[in-house]
Amino acid sequence: MAFQSEKYAADKFESGVWREIDGGRFRIAKAGNSVYEEALEANGYRKAKTPKAREKALYTAVATGILKGWEDVIDAKGTNIPYSVDAAVKVLSENPDLVSKILEEANDLDNFRREDIKEQADAAVGFTDSSENG
Repeated sequence: MAFQSEKYAADKFESGVWREIDGGRFRIAKAGNSVYEEALEANGYRKAKTPKAREKALYTAVATGILKGWEDVIDAKGTNIPYSVDAAVKVLSENPDLVSKILEEANDLDNFRREDIKEQADAAVGFTDSSENG
């Protein structure tokens, strides 16, 4: 098998893909995309003097450059929270475990594979599994 040089849907690196996390749906862009990197710089992440300032800069950068939207995110009263960067910063600040899960998805390159490549890989795995058990 040859190396597939175009295995990722590069347009999804910044536009994101939908992933389900803890009952909500989140549109997550690839970690390290240019919007995220610029947001880290703009929010002073690397120059932050305190852990609290660094955390706020990180959450703002994630809300700006990685988290592109959501569905089924509600407040304590059960009211849907419309997505905005400000709302995302607030939700992320109140749910640090969500930040970790979003970053995990953003770093998983399998989320950004082209669909036709995913299908080929799944078919190859199925073929390998059945031949090994055969």
